[in-house]
Amino acid sequence: MKEFFTTTTNPVGHGFNLTDANNGFACYSFVPKSNIPLKVIVLDDTQKEDDGSADIHGHGFLDSARWEWLKKELADGDVAGQLMIIAAHIPIDVELTAPNSEVGWWTDPQNAVTLPNLITELQNHPNLIMWIAGHRHLNTIKAFISPDPVNAPEKGFWQVETSSLRDFPQQLRTFEIYLNSDKTISIVTTNVDPAVKDGSLAATSRTYAIAAEQIVNANIYDYNPTNDPTVKPRPNGSYNAELIKQLPPEMQSKLGDAPI
Repeated sequence: MKEFFTTTTNPVGHGFNLTDANNGFACYSFVPKSNIPLKVIVLDDTQKEDDGSADIHGHGFLDSARWEWLKKELADGDVAGQLMIIAAHIPIDVELTAPNSEVGWWTDPQNAVTLPNLITELQNHPNLIMWIAGHRHLNTIKAFISPDPVNAPEKGFWQVETSSLRDFPQQLRTFEIYLNSDKTISIVTTNVDPAVKDGSLAATSRTYAIAAEQIVNANIYDYNPTNDPTVKPRPNGSYNAELIKQLPPEMQSKLGDAPI
């Protein structure tokens, strides 16, 4: 975290200037545009190095400090009338048939919250529109449907995962968020192919990405040990979509007819 303060670009700290980097607390939140009621909650949901786990420390995990912080950020966003996005490394509810896998939510008692309780908390904040994550090196999307889709559809939210630029097809992702005429929100999420100049390090990286996929026999995008139905097979590993989010009545009234 401290290395992000050694930089020639702004902001110094690249987000960690908003939190207590000296004590290793890597969670922070920010409002991208002051005139738009949208807050991004950056959540460190990875295991601690000293948790005693014998595996790769790759599960989803919140200690009590991070869990209490997240609940307060969500509650504050409700009070402020803000739409909310959670940006985390590890996605949620992706294990399915493989409990305790290295991509899932840690079931150790050290975890301050179980996965069902976490999802319940998130669905109790209807201003939450999306959880974005990486970790699995997949481009995929999952719907968290409201527990009461008829009477309270606004309690649903989306999860969007994006693969690493290290891996083929080496795409970044953009998010465009719109207020629709029916007072719903559209999230247009698109995988983008960066331009690569011949002879550049980026071009060399692309050859390595293709070779790595060939060496592991194919298709990390066909690799689906948890039988997750949101993981789509190749040919290209991309996953683009327009996602619709219902808004609670309070946010519909606040946003009015202004574009967002």
